[in-house]
Amino acid sequence: MKKSLKPMAMLLTVLLCICMSGCDISKSSAVLLDYSTGLGDDLQYNNKLYGMNCSNDIEGADPGCFFVSKDEDPEYGGYYYMYKSGSTADEGVDLIDDFCISNNIATTAYRCYRSKDLFTWELAGAMHDGYSLVVKKDDWAEKCFWAPEVIRNSKDGKYYLYFSASAYENWGVSCMSSSKNEFDRLYLGVAVSDAPIGPFYVISDKDSATGKNMPTINFHTGCNTEYNWAAIDVSPFFDDNGDLYLYFNKHTDDHYDAMMGVWGMKMKSAFEPDYSTVSYLAAPGKETASSVPGKIDEVKKGNPYYDATESGINEAPFMLKHNNKYYLTYASNGYGQSGYSVHQAISDKPLEGFKKPSMEEGNPVLNGSAHGYMNGTAHHAIVKNGDEYWIVYHRHNSLQGVSDGWDRSICADRVNFVTNSEGTDVLSANGPSKCLQWLPCSVSGYENLAKSADITVNTGEGKEYLTDGILPFYTVTQKKVYSEKKKDVVISLKWDKPVSVSSVMLYNAYDIYSAYSEIAKIRFKLAKNENKKYEKYKYAVIKNVEFPKQYWNSETEEYIQCSPAVAEFNSLTVTSLEITINSDDRLIKEDKMGNPLTSLNLSELVVLGEASK
Repeated sequence: MKKSLKPMAMLLTVLLCICMSGCDISKSSAVLLDYSTGLGDDLQYNNKLYGMNCSNDIEGADPGCFFVSKDEDPEYGGYYYMYKSGSTADEGVDLIDDFCISNNIATTAYRCYRSKDLFTWELAGAMHDGYSLVVKKDDWAEKCFWAPEVIRNSKDGKYYLYFSASAYENWGVSCMSSSKNEFDRLYLGVAVSDAPIGPFYVISDKDSATGKNMPTINFHTGCNTEYNWAAIDVSPFFDDNGDLYLYFNKHTDDHYDAMMGVWGMKMKSAFEPDYSTVSYLAAPGKETASSVPGKIDEVKKGNPYYDATESGINEAPFMLKHNNKYYLTYASNGYGQSGYSVHQAISDKPLEGFKKPSMEEGNPVLNGSAHGYMNGTAHHAIVKNGDEYWIVYHRHNSLQGVSDGWDRSICADRVNFVTNSEGTDVLSANGPSKCLQWLPCSVSGYENLAKSADITVNTGEGKEYLTDGILPFYTVTQKKVYSEKKKDVVISLKWDKPVSVSSVMLYNAYDIYSAYSEIAKIRFKLAKNENKKYEKYKYAVIKNVEFPKQYWNSETEEYIQCSPAVAEFNSLTVTSLEITINSDDRLIKEDKMGNPLTSLNLSELVVLGEASK
């Protein structure tokens, strides 16, 4: 866990007098502030204010993540809980200690972590080494413990873990596959616990002939298929009326590859499916998909879907509801590919009518390979904090992807609902990011005061985009920026009453050729009688806030898009502030023809201060 860092320099006692024409010097002088840039060379930062991907990695894949409030669970609430693929069986670990033997435990699976802020995680699973699922020797699941997700059921107060695993090859139950292909033996499983950290215990049906445990979800029997119908990546979703749905991916097997894609169904209970509702929702490379409910061998695939970022796989679904529309997010491409990315399909109903928006209108939601510094960004969950949504996903640790090893790590970014040109709200992520992000107010206690300020700009267009919370990573958001072509820019913020300010973050352009190299000046108007140490000064000034070298390479022009320059300082009480960027302060001074570059795009302005109580 990162330690909280104080700014690298405190307010200086050295004063810079700035005379203003026609004013008394005692009223027009300013104190010159030193400041920290928020981010040290070793990627240390103040984790009370910020978070950052790739600085505090939790290695792992296929994260399932949800939030438990204190109201829901006084003992375990107040945390995000995250679970990742893996088990002692998959890692080749034999559980031969006395505890496991005496409790008939064959395998433990799914390490559980918890976090207050989605960036600093601690191992929390109830079992040894942080695992959360207990698999006993008489359970059906053997290996391939993938893609766990957990929900809390408000009806009984219990936690349910949904997962996929491969059954034993010779389990001896007639309605379960005995194929030598472990993919043919993939089933969806359900487990239950009284706590989000576990231990979770597998819920099973009993085979009447043998008395052996079986999965409670079995499409072979439920939908009358000739062979087992392999499924993985199960994701639960509670609708507003309390109805529970499961969404999952049809995995490759020896018999039903033509049905691969995303499916869904309604549940009768936390572990009992309504097989009559099983429906095809998304097909690889197709704009739409459908089926006769309950008839999984009767599918229809719509028109070709022309999106260069989507390939032959749709998997890892997640469901979200917004303004009475259902947002089915899913991973496209194979998990080993650099272009493994998050896409969306939208419908008015939970089990039919999903349509994928075009690249111009909203896809992809998240794609690392387009940006050059992160890839394989897909299997995900979306969580809400206050009014903000965050997407938690895994990435490849290497830019060479799985050709350089299978290691992956967990990241998080904001994701926004953005209105596209057709008037439809679509999801679009502020990332993948590899820079400082401001934490949610509910986590840090610091709010973005820029949103409550009266903002004026001396020139340019799009000042409304300075505080919309959106970073322009994708086609649907690329025009949602403030822009100016030639002039110096002065952004002024004014508040109705004094506010306490501790940090200013100005997010740069997506395009390096429209990016600034430094903020020339930030000038704060100090509130009277609020800053006793500086009561004879009217202003405080910060000068020459450089865009951090960690985010760009001047020789190669490698660039972390939409990253911020940050000024962090001891709290000041102010009534206004002014930010100046000079037209000649550009990261790239000339184009390839030698013409000077003065165009400026700004993605977002964040002013962090203590939230009002």
